[in-house]
Amino acid sequence: MPSHALALLIITAVLIAVGLVVISSLEVSAQMNLYGGVAREIFRSHVVKLSVGFVFMTITCFVDYRYHEKYAWFYYALAIILLLVPYTFPPVGGARRWIFLPGFSFQPSEFAKFATIVCFAAYIKKRKDRMKSFMEGFLKPLLLLLPILGLIVFEPDLSSSLIVLLVVLLMLYSHGSKLLYLLSTFGSLAFLFFLAQKFGILLKGYQLSRLKAFFTGDLPEQVVQAVQAFREGGFLGKGIGLGDVKLSVPAVVTDFVFAAIGEELGLIGILGVVLLFFLLVWTMLKLMESSDDTFVTAFISGLALLIMVQVLVNLGVVSGMLPVTGVTLPFVSYGGSSLAMMMASLGVVINMATGGSETK
Repeated sequence: MPSHALALLIITAVLIAVGLVVISSLEVSAQMNLYGGVAREIFRSHVVKLSVGFVFMTITCFVDYRYHEKYAWFYYALAIILLLVPYTFPPVGGARRWIFLPGFSFQPSEFAKFATIVCFAAYIKKRKDRMKSFMEGFLKPLLLLLPILGLIVFEPDLSSSLIVLLVVLLMLYSHGSKLLYLLSTFGSLAFLFFLAQKFGILLKGYQLSRLKAFFTGDLPEQVVQAVQAFREGGFLGKGIGLGDVKLSVPAVVTDFVFAAIGEELGLIGILGVVLLFFLLVWTMLKLMESSDDTFVTAFISGLALLIMVQVLVNLGVVSGMLPVTGVTLPFVSYGGSSLAMMMASLGVVINMATGGSETK
């Protein structure tokens, strides 16, 4: 096995192990009373979801990556169809983010992230000599992205839609699109959010309250509790399974898992996890540099950017540096849809690292 592929597997395995340890200790700690009876099955459920993710990753490891390029626009159509399916189910908590089937549920926006990276990697390869033009390198891709973005926004899932938009813009920029186009988009979005929180328009009530709390410096209670968990952990942490501040943090096994890592493993544990993600992204970028296939370089850059953005957003939210939003920590957080699609995406990269199969 090539060294890059082996390194990716080892780093990912360590990140998964960290997630397993933290989630198992959370289940044991104080009976996980925040989650009631469901908590007693959370570790077992996480293992099942990991197993499904491993199956997906194994499949994509052995499927020639060129097939993803060949069927990229099928993925695009499938992503749109799947994003429409939740509208056939009753809303959950006012949102339509899930597809419910017997025995399991699935969040289609996670597949949409994978499909978007595949589609725009194929788009970039086909138009690699025209990426500097406004039409081919900026306007047309954004118009193609609008249906997916719109459906995610109306779920509503603003954080996922912004992450998808950011990843696509950075993919375009890394393959020739002009920096001015990116900066103008970011500036427009920043102005739009300022107007939204200033005049109470466009956004849902809870989204507005989060933005206003952020701009006024009024930290939400879950962030206050997460920061307290960091303080309790100190430099070395209290130890695996010890400490109870983390139990008062909502979504501690998903969006706020860094709070548990901070209390149990301390600052050194947080830095260690961040370092692992840095090594994962760095290895992917080194693999990207060794390829002359534009689809490979675009896909790997897109996935590396997605991982990096989600880690930075997750850490920023937990530390109070960003508004509260629901973004999982890749490979570590509890969450089947995100975990399965991340592992499937990594399988594609490993196939790229091995050169794919001989069948084209």
